[in-house]
Amino acid sequence: MPSQSRTVGSGAANAPGTEHQKTQHTTVAEETEDTFDRDLHEDNRAGQHGGAGTVIRAYTAYDVKELHAAMPEYTNEDLKRIPVLAHGERLEQGGTYLDLHDRAKGEFTAQGNSESQDPHLYVPKAALDYELWNRLTGTGH
Repeated sequence: MPSQSRTVGSGAANAPGTEHQKTQHTTVAEETEDTFDRDLHEDNRAGQHGGAGTVIRAYTAYDVKELHAAMPEYTNEDLKRIPVLAHGERLEQGGTYLDLHDRAKGEFTAQGNSESQDPHLYVPKAALDYELWNRLTGTGH
């Protein structure tokens, strides 16, 4: 059965005696398609690694001023070697991370729907050498 397009919007905007207002009109078919597509693909690649060509937005611990005071045993060069995921970046499912905001909790394994959010400062284990990782987690000397 073919779908009929009808305009969705306020009829009162064009009523006699009212000033003309610009309104955005969409058809029911367009609105349904957008909602349906968004519902189907909301977390399209949650927890999946994008491969070698994927760019992950990150900065370093050196860029976070509060970490200079919180981690005085680390030199500026050490802090520059510690990547921190930018807020909004997805954590790789099964990947090991440390939250510099709360190092006492220790390392954790990410779930498929996890993403970096304020106030967390997630460091991916895979991006560090084992010596620096061990120092961060307190398992090395």
